[in-house]
Amino acid sequence: MNEASVLWWTTGLTVIAVIVAPITALWIQRKGDGDRAAKARKEVIFRTLWTNRARPAYLARVDALNMIDIEFFGEQKIIDAWADLFAHYRTDYKTEGITEAEQTRRHIEKYATLLFEISQSLGYKIGRTHIRDDIYRPDIHNEFDEIELQTRRLTRDILVAINAMDALPFRYIPPQGKQMQTNMAGNIALPPPQEPPTQ
Repeated sequence: MNEASVLWWTTGLTVIAVIVAPITALWIQRKGDGDRAAKARKEVIFRTLWTNRARPAYLARVDALNMIDIEFFGEQKIIDAWADLFAHYRTDYKTEGITEAEQTRRHIEKYATLLFEISQSLGYKIGRTHIRDDIYRPDIHNEFDEIELQTRRLTRDILVAINAMDALPFRYIPPQGKQMQTNMAGNIALPPPQEPPTQ
């Protein structure tokens, strides 16, 4: 290979390196950003499920469960654990004669298995027993949840009742003498109008 050929190859490789290097660096950066964003979304799901371990019907927990199929796509152990828990939710245990206590036990075990698989995927070294048993939740929090549920149901019942009415209930309070007048629209007693001062 003569000097001209060496120069041609050297120049060609230099040009290719100048073109390819920034593109490769950008691709690596974009891939890293995408991986970090994906892990951040998985962390949000895991932390939501972890925080609400003792709140089975809490809306944020339900939303997090419904995102597992997308955010953990391809991670078969997690998908299988979620499928097992979901099958538990859809099973009518009453027809099988299984007690409520046993249903609760199965639910806790399956939920702990799901959290265990997610924790392993994200690099947390947490045991199933710790996930299942070590939950701090004061009894008063259960009362708060019950109050919130009752309030929502009461509000719903009131709205349904109002919607079924042709008109809202109305009570007319007749005027009491000449000293007071009654505002019929709001049942608010108003003082009589004042005469403008004479000049």
